[in-house]
Amino acid sequence: MSITQHIAKTIYRPGIGKLIRPISRLLFNHMNEGIVIYHTDGQLVMSNHVAEKYGFLATAAAKDSIYPLYFKINGAIPLPSDQQPLNRLLQGEQDIVQELWLKPGEGKAGSIVRIVGKALRSFRGMPLGFMLVVHDITLSKWHEKRLEVSEQRFKSLFEHNPDIVLWFDLKGTLLSVNSAFETVTGHCASELIGHSVGELINDVEAWQLQQLLEKVHEGRTIHQETSITNKTGELVYLHATVIPIIVEEQLAGFYIVAQNVTAQKQSMETISRIAYFDSLTGLPNRHSFFETLTATLAQCSTCIDRQFAVLFVDLDRFKLINDTLGHRAGDFLLEQTALRMGKCVGDSGTIARLSGDEFIILLNHAGAQEAEQLAGRILDEIAVPIIYDNNRLLSTASIGISLYPDHGTSSEQLIQFADIAMYRVKEQGKNNYLFFTSEMNESIVRRTTMEKQLAIALEQEQLTLFYQPQVEASTGKISGFEALVRWNMPERGLISPLEFIPLAEETGMIIQLGEWVLRRACEQQKRWIDEGLMPVTIAVNISMKQFEDDSLFETIRHILFETKLPPHLLELEITESIGLQGADQVINKLNRLKTLGVSIAIDDFGTGYSSLHYLQKLPIDTLKIDKSFIRDMINVTPDISIVHSIIRLAHSLQLDVLAEGVEVVSQLEMLAELKCERLQGYLFSRPIPADEARVLLQRQKLDEHYR
Repeated sequence: MSITQHIAKTIYRPGIGKLIRPISRLLFNHMNEGIVIYHTDGQLVMSNHVAEKYGFLATAAAKDSIYPLYFKINGAIPLPSDQQPLNRLLQGEQDIVQELWLKPGEGKAGSIVRIVGKALRSFRGMPLGFMLVVHDITLSKWHEKRLEVSEQRFKSLFEHNPDIVLWFDLKGTLLSVNSAFETVTGHCASELIGHSVGELINDVEAWQLQQLLEKVHEGRTIHQETSITNKTGELVYLHATVIPIIVEEQLAGFYIVAQNVTAQKQSMETISRIAYFDSLTGLPNRHSFFETLTATLAQCSTCIDRQFAVLFVDLDRFKLINDTLGHRAGDFLLEQTALRMGKCVGDSGTIARLSGDEFIILLNHAGAQEAEQLAGRILDEIAVPIIYDNNRLLSTASIGISLYPDHGTSSEQLIQFADIAMYRVKEQGKNNYLFFTSEMNESIVRRTTMEKQLAIALEQEQLTLFYQPQVEASTGKISGFEALVRWNMPERGLISPLEFIPLAEETGMIIQLGEWVLRRACEQQKRWIDEGLMPVTIAVNISMKQFEDDSLFETIRHILFETKLPPHLLELEITESIGLQGADQVINKLNRLKTLGVSIAIDDFGTGYSSLHYLQKLPIDTLKIDKSFIRDMINVTPDISIVHSIIRLAHSLQLDVLAEGVEVVSQLEMLAELKCERLQGYLFSRPIPADEARVLLQRQKLDEHYR
């Protein structure tokens, strides 16, 4: 007999409580579902323990109870009376199923339940009552809700993900794509679904389905760079991640989540072009060439008989063309030269632009003969005129060649030696080529080393100033000092300016060096004045490059301001040849310098080609007679006449005269007789350090005091 039949039989017989057997009661109360029995009039007859927890009580006190309360499944809206389970059965429904929120009593937690209701009948079909079976579905509903939320979250993540998401089955067939893929490719989802992964991805070999699935089966997440083609035929570069889909511990498919890295890839390509290629000619640049040369040397280390050549090419007339016809003409010349040399080199090597008008070539698998043939072809090609804006651009080249392994086995050596050979071509007249020889290296290496050391000397204060007195011819008093720079090199001691000043001129370091001399000389002179010593003039040489520098005026003005040296105590010495660079421009510049209050002297006068007319226009204060005339004036009559003429000329222009190189008394006497105002030379003192110069000034101060 079923439980339903048993309960029905019990209800049908009189004396209900007595007829329920103990075993049936035990079974009834230990069911997992709540069981509630009603008479046909709706009176609750019996309920098991589970049902009682939900508020279905068969006691007399419970007759008037309002519990349990029924709510719609959201737990907020009360269920109308006519929709409540028992009332629906009383209204004639035979079977009902409802999911409700049930509250068993005051202060008790509600539950989500599924109630199954049934009208009970006898074997003969007579109504006996009603039964409600109450199933607690709170947990399952929460699981469903969580699943629903999870699905909504996944759908949102899938649809609104800024990255591309593709969903494939185990056959590699596309099941779904998100909107990001449609945006990037321009294809709508319907055009793509059903295609295989190999049809969508360009890099087919890297995306072989079988290999892909093997990796996915292992539970591995795969990262891959690849590309797809958009609707307009353009490549879209992706950084893709393949993620396995595991359902109940079984592989069900895989996702591809990809980031569009096209912009980053294009940016990297642009950066690479800038980093490795010259923007004007399109040739590899210095950095690229060094990498290529380094790689070639690495290959050579494993090949004993390997040879190659490095050719350093410099255009001979580029600066002239650039200055006279403008930068566009210069750029055009460089572009055409690069094309011509490229044709000469072909596939046999690499050509790069180092800087300006300098090019360098790596000629693979080449010895001296091949390098010489290439250099000759390049010279011939470059010598052919280039037409630019109705102008014939005529240029030649100087080429230096070094050979591996004959001349060196490192990139630095090979490039340096080719550069040295190229400069030797320049020295010998240009428009030619030379192979490097060890004899070239000695002087160049010494010079290159000194150039580097001079830069270090400026940084590490290895330079110092010596001072040579200038005296009044009539009294012998010190009227000033000429500041002369010396280089105190740790390895060699004091180095003559004749050795490093020309190097500084050529490299452009003379600007920095000249400013250093000006500042230190002014600081020293102001220090002597502050010590109470007699104010004297301090003379500083200004080189050609310094004079041409547009910042010279501001440099001197700042130094005078910062050191607080009275401007009239600073004398600027310029060479006579400076004036030959353009009279009007020089005059204007000197006039501006004079506004600072400084005095100006022409140094080494007599060695240039200044005319009287030109001298009359120069705003100068002193002529310094070159020591070559002073040296021979005792024995050579023409030199006496020249010195006399210079002094007379200077006086006619109301200029002072200073004679350099006075070494013997007879020279002093003759110059004094010729009315030369100031003298300078070894007769009075060699150039001396600042401390010794201070002693001379102190001695002169004492002499004045006791005179």
